[in-house]
Amino acid sequence: MSIRAKSILTITGLTVAICTTQAGVYSGPSDIAHAIDPAVHYTSTKLAGWAETVADYSPTDEVSASYATPDKALGYYNTGTVSLGDLSSDKIATGVTPGSITLGFGAGFSNGDGWDFAVFENGFTSGNNLFMELAYVEVSTNGVDFARFDSISTNTSSAAGSGAFSYYDTTNVYNLAGKSAGGYGTTFDLNDLLDHQLVIDGIVDLDAINYVRLVDIPGDGSYLDSEGNPIIDNYHTSGSGGLDLRAIGYAYAVPEPRHYAMLAGALALVLAWLRRRTR
Repeated sequence: MSIRAKSILTITGLTVAICTTQAGVYSGPSDIAHAIDPAVHYTSTKLAGWAETVADYSPTDEVSASYATPDKALGYYNTGTVSLGDLSSDKIATGVTPGSITLGFGAGFSNGDGWDFAVFENGFTSGNNLFMELAYVEVSTNGVDFARFDSISTNTSSAAGSGAFSYYDTTNVYNLAGKSAGGYGTTFDLNDLLDHQLVIDGIVDLDAINYVRLVDIPGDGSYLDSEGNPIIDNYHTSGSGGLDLRAIGYAYAVPEPRHYAMLAGALALVLAWLRRRTR
């Protein structure tokens, strides 16, 4: 499902199309009731599990050692963080790769109703605006081929503050990790990837997602959203610069093989009972 297809609301029986580049369409930092991209609190009962392993951690060299322990992002949400690191303008100009982290999910998670997983950062608010450090989000079944979510970011300036300590309007941001306040996760719906070529080709199985990768976005506008808009966030940050990850939780676990066997056995019993009744 594309971003444009998803940005259609039904209100009192009327279908209303919303322009995806219109300001104020998406959720606020802690809006758990939003129709398009609700945030989720870390205590939500919909969260069924959490990341279990670190498959890769490749921060930039600007991360302080105290923020460079990737295991802090594993398991249930906590206040420990691991940072991806920012990039100076010189490093951006010379093509230095942004920081990234890839977490594994054991038996994996699957596509279900509504959002399927959530990324928890440590952003703090000023009114309805957020100190934002954003990242692209990608998922994989095999740990090699990753499908990236299309994203939108239409902020052209900060809403409050200045420089690296500004606050941005999250209602202009969609499908980028880091747009939710601390304690709340930015949610992602795997249905958004149904028309991704890797999904169409069967390389990424939306019912067997085993890895999530976050790729930091240095927020000087050099990096773009899926519609070609420059992405701006708090820049240039240092020490704990870049996205500060606390946890990744998912909603729908992949059923274990024995569960399939049990279901098959139950179905066989039902069919046998129906045959006896027919006779």
